Amino acid sequence: MPDDTARIPSRLSISLALLILGTFAVPAPGATYYVDGQSPEASDDHSGTAQAPWKTVSRAAGAEELRPGDTVIIRAGVYREDVEVTVSGEPGRPITFAAAPHARVVLKGSEPVRGTWTRMGGQGEVEEPYPNAFADVWKIELGEDFFIDPMFEHSYRDKSRRWVSQVFVDETRHLQRIGPDPIYPNEPYLQLTTVGRGLADLIQDSFFFDASTQTLYVKMAGEPGWHVIEVGVRGFVLRGDELHDLVFRGLEMRHNRQPGGQWSIVSFGNCQRVTLERLRVYQADFCGLGVGRSKDCTIRECDLSYNGNTGLGMGECEDCLVERCTLLANNYRRFHPGWHAGGMKCIPGNVRCTVRDCEVAYNVNSDGIWFDCENADVRIVGNVSHHNDGSGIFFEINQGGGVIADNLVYANRGRGIYISGSQKTWVVHNTVAFNHGGIVCMPRGADWPLEDVHVRGNLFLANRLAADGFARGADLTLYMGADESPQRTVTGNHSDDNVFSTASWTPSMRHSWNPDNTLAQWQERFQEDLHSRLLPVAAERHGTGFRLVPCDGLNLGGQLPDHLKKLFAESNVVGSSRTTWPE
Repeated sequence: MPDDTARIPSRLSISLALLILGTFAVPAPGATYYVDGQSPEASDDHSGTAQAPWKTVSRAAGAEELRPGDTVIIRAGVYREDVEVTVSGEPGRPITFAAAPHARVVLKGSEPVRGTWTRMGGQGEVEEPYPNAFADVWKIELGEDFFIDPMFEHSYRDKSRRWVSQVFVDETRHLQRIGPDPIYPNEPYLQLTTVGRGLADLIQDSFFFDASTQTLYVKMAGEPGWHVIEVGVRGFVLRGDELHDLVFRGLEMRHNRQPGGQWSIVSFGNCQRVTLERLRVYQADFCGLGVGRSKDCTIRECDLSYNGNTGLGMGECEDCLVERCTLLANNYRRFHPGWHAGGMKCIPGNVRCTVRDCEVAYNVNSDGIWFDCENADVRIVGNVSHHNDGSGIFFEINQGGGVIADNLVYANRGRGIYISGSQKTWVVHNTVAFNHGGIVCMPRGADWPLEDVHVRGNLFLANRLAADGFARGADLTLYMGADESPQRTVTGNHSDDNVFSTASWTPSMRHSWNPDNTLAQWQERFQEDLHSRLLPVAAERHGTGFRLVPCDGLNLGGQLPDHLKKLFAESNVVGSSRTTWPE
């Protein structure tokens, strides 16, 4: 008979098995702490439990009690703080700061204006520049609590040099600043354009601040006392430096006063593996969210809209991901678009970073997605960029190149996709429609040539202005050499496997800024787009939406290099995989 005892595991083998299982076991869940600024029982001296919560987010952000894997739940409320995060988790066990389920957690860099407003109109204390000029003008003196941020201390010592850059009505409506800006000079081609000079230039829904008397003047319908008036005070509301393994989820940030330079209301620098998820960042003085010199960070499903200059700024980052974000109506303060403005401005030196599946639209007097200066191996994939006042996607002087693929780019008042002075760049399988110019690829002088740029598998529809006797824009501009040259002098840029719509008018291609070529001329003269076709492809626009009308022949297209195929479900389909917006 067999010896059944041989099948019975020894105590030693059981111990070894448990030891091995323990080595690969899931880490025990971390502790949970709570912040509840609305509760009268909350205190930063408490232990942070559900029954004894902390009062401020700042207390939690620097809590020595926190360990990797822990979570801080923030309950509903308005937190007027400059939150500096000083804690970090560890790989696989981040520390998480999250809004409580269904709670609206708002971090604000502003302070409300309390007190009695005085009407200017009809009082006779100041001569009106024209009849009824001050009919809707009110004034109030601001106290010291509007000049308390330690970051401004060096500027606030001289009271005559104090300034107010942002005033908000009922949280979401900003008033136009009147008068020179102390941070951004009104210089040609630079920075902020000044509106008016002083009190006499107030227009409806505007404000003027007189530093000599510390008096705030507003011109608006109705009495200011009927509304909540808030003034930007703090430079930041959430920031951290040299942090790692953190998650921030479900928080909202609003209002600030820029201390100088191109700073962000939410700012992270020199960080690793930080995830910013479902944040809403509105009405920053300059930039909404800034990430600099950071690695392996993720910005996911964030709403970065209605900020003074840009929604997102990213510089000198590596392997960072921006996905499924919304960047709408930024640059409401109307900074000069040639300097710095737009949905996102990523400058300089970002490497292997990706922007995908974002909507970037309605950005004021500026571009949608903008990568500028020494970026390398960038991926701009699957985005929808529409109704921006500038270009939908702007890729400027990036020698390290990248891939701009599978984007739906339509109805921008500038170029759809603009490649300027860049090299090693693939512009593939995009739908570019109804822009004032389609895909434009040009050098920026001798220092920034256009080399090794490939335009493949794109769908072009009506990228020009409709005007009798005048044509501006072309579907494709790809640099082949100087305008006056009858033949190409630059041989490293190529286009093929594209479809040009004939539904509206005859499409054109340009080998430099101005001369137009038909597709046949383009093929014969430059030997480009030999496999491209003209098709009567049409699209419908309803309001600000887009829908491509099905058309036979749109599945043609040559094979892309192997390193690009992974970006597409079907690499031989012309244009973006997204044919309707909103979906």
